[in-house]
Amino acid sequence: MAKTKAAIKIDTVDSKAGKNSNALTKKPEEDKAEIAKKKRLVSTEQVLELISQGLSQTDALSIVGIPYPTWHSWMKADAELVADIKRAEISLKLKHLQNIQRHSESDVRASQWLLARKFPAEFGEKATIDMNTKSDDSKVIINVIQQVQKEKHAQVVQVKHELPEEIEDEED
Repeated sequence: MAKTKAAIKIDTVDSKAGKNSNALTKKPEEDKAEIAKKKRLVSTEQVLELISQGLSQTDALSIVGIPYPTWHSWMKADAELVADIKRAEISLKLKHLQNIQRHSESDVRASQWLLARKFPAEFGEKATIDMNTKSDDSKVIINVIQQVQKEKHAQVVQVKHELPEEIEDEED
């Protein structure tokens, strides 16, 4: 009977070792996936916060350390992420629009600035050109414009006809 108890203890230890060894090999894999998921969540939240503060996606990704192709694949796979990005951008707009509205109460220029940019056809600055000049002045202006156009055209033609030295050497 003594041998039986010893055999049972060995079997129990061996079976625990077997379970533990399997658990040890599977657990890191599960942990890696879980860690990657948490890192992605934290990174995404950081990028969204930076976007809501005014950074471009590219700049936010650079700061957080996410390659753009990775970010792009996340966006393709997750429509909610795309919606979150849009919400972050809108939140930035709203923050600054509210700021402009607050300041417009004490300074009308804030309202004028907002209206000029939001509704440029109605409130934007209009540039006018005074064409009421002497006939001699008009001819001078037209000649200057034509000369500038000719010079630009000559530069374009020159660039198009220049070949790199390597190609010219090959032709000789």
